[in-house]
Amino acid sequence: DSKKLSPKKREQLYLQIIKYAKDVSVGIANEDEIDNLNILQATFLAMRRAIGNLNLAPEQLLIDGPYSNIKLIPVDNIIKGDNKSLSIASASIVAKVLRDKLMIEYHNIYPNYGFDKHKGYGTKYHIENLKLYKASPIHRKTFKIVKSFLPTYNYYKKKNILFSLASQIAATELIKKLYYLEDKDILLDSVGEHIDYAYSNKNKIIYVKVLLQDSNKRILLDKKKFDLYTSFIKKELIKKDSKKKIWINVILIEFKPNNKPKISYLYNEKIS
Repeated sequence: DSKKLSPKKREQLYLQIIKYAKDVSVGIANEDEIDNLNILQATFLAMRRAIGNLNLAPEQLLIDGPYSNIKLIPVDNIIKGDNKSLSIASASIVAKVLRDKLMIEYHNIYPNYGFDKHKGYGTKYHIENLKLYKASPIHRKTFKIVKSFLPTYNYYKKKNILFSLASQIAATELIKKLYYLEDKDILLDSVGEHIDYAYSNKNKIIYVKVLLQDSNKRILLDKKKFDLYTSFIKKELIKKDSKKKIWINVILIEFKPNNKPKISYLYNEKIS
């Protein structure tokens, strides 16, 4: 059981599993999917994604617990499987380590809730901060305690934190795709502005500029300014990691009362 291991031991075993396993993949269901489907169906969805992400086609599935809904591959459902199967125990470690890494990434974006400490579980500290700061975009809204502290558009507007929210939403989109924070608030001296984030995985670095719209007027990024962004990145930032592909995203977050924020990619381009 991965939860019985220390974080240090889990990390050591995780590295060994990644090194020696014939194949490792991950399936994730996000908070909106859990709210819409329920936790069991979202778990099945994550299972199917994990299977779909494998490079090797499995001949047999070992599932931890009594339930699964996989039809096309033979399945063994094993209660307390992490105590009985090395493969299930290894999967448990991989899932726990990656989930904890995700929560640390979310802590970088939503520092008020202590995600780095409780990893999203409903501790007293977490609930106290939920009441103080209201729910973040990644909180599961079907939880009763979260329902009681959902912020409104007017709340964000009154607190003058709409841009902070837009920036958090844009970063969340990349974290859900398993990108990790490299840098933030990168000052562009030659433009007199900044790039909001740099996120990376093993193959790519994405520099992110966030734009906010909370009216009916469409915001478009000036082409000349965009060219200055890309020119600066090419000259100054590519030097840091020439092995990775360099992309720039310009993400527009649109807010309207009583509606979910709308996310649009104005630019999603490879620049090197």
